[in-house]
Amino acid sequence: MRVAIIPPTGQTGEWTLNRHLIAGLRARDVDVKVLHHFALNRQNTKVFLGSLLLKRLIKDESTSLIHNVDNLGPFLFRHRNLPAKKVLTIHDIAPVMLPACYTRVVPDRIMRFDFAIVLPKLIENCDLVIADSYSTMTDLIAKFGVRKDKLKVIHLGVDTSFFHPHSDYSQIVHQYNLRRRYLLCVGDDGPRKNLKTLIRAYVSVFQEIPEDLVLVGPISEKKIRAYVNSRDLPSHVKKEAQRRITVLGYVAYEDLPRLYGAATALIFPSLYEGFGLPPLEAMACNAPVVLSDNSSLREIAGDAGLYINDPLNSEDISGNILEIINNESLRESLRSKGSKQAHRFSWETTVQKTINAYESIL
Repeated sequence: MRVAIIPPTGQTGEWTLNRHLIAGLRARDVDVKVLHHFALNRQNTKVFLGSLLLKRLIKDESTSLIHNVDNLGPFLFRHRNLPAKKVLTIHDIAPVMLPACYTRVVPDRIMRFDFAIVLPKLIENCDLVIADSYSTMTDLIAKFGVRKDKLKVIHLGVDTSFFHPHSDYSQIVHQYNLRRRYLLCVGDDGPRKNLKTLIRAYVSVFQEIPEDLVLVGPISEKKIRAYVNSRDLPSHVKKEAQRRITVLGYVAYEDLPRLYGAATALIFPSLYEGFGLPPLEAMACNAPVVLSDNSSLREIAGDAGLYINDPLNSEDISGNILEIINNESLRESLRSKGSKQAHRFSWETTVQKTINAYESIL
């Protein structure tokens, strides 16, 4: 079997899947070719120009299968004279499920068009669609009428040899100048991640708790200040709240396990996830997890999370923050359950199920 992999254009969960999938396929003696070309570097050039050039990119007639791992692939045409099968991994269809979150700027509106109008055509021209979760599979059937026999659910994994508890966290606390105990949130500042409601929730209770709030990912400090300042509070309280919120931005990947493990809890108030790697990674590092009860998140965390009933209600989030901080026995219970839950998701299983899926269409 010779497989051509079209890598993702971003460095989020798709990048993590791509890295583990390529290494896992090669370890199982699958002949893997990674396609690199300027036409595949951005989502829209990948879809339109990549589709025009696909036959030229697959020069070797021995290629059995082309797998695009990043939602939108170069499959705009059927390419009837291309012998290779076409596989598309769809992580989520957030712009379709949450259209109001994708209307503010031109790139968001383009993405909404791509997912609502272009993606169904790409799916039609594929031989197989892999979804990260049963939640995403259900969304694809409900919104696009995708046939169930064209879909395979293959969960992502977590590398527990990398994401695991450590005995000492003093170095990471010193390295990032974390002043005290903290709650951690990993993600970005897009509307889907719901940071505005999280900030409102934290500001309402920060004076009652010892934990700071630490934010990791491509997050604008200006946005965070605006969220804090939008609260009707005395100026000195707003200043203190801003001092208690730390935006680390991007951090070195190798630092993530200790940042998870040193946290009192991970707070993950997302409005929608196709899978949700941060909660799984946090559980593997022995961090209790507070997360939204929507989309795929209960499928991933099972009974190992403290769930937010309505993530758009700041009081629901703040109530869960107080509960996780003030209830030590709850934290210990979630740590124990979380470790067991995380070990149910391995990249070895992801890779083997992907190979099985390939074989089913060849």
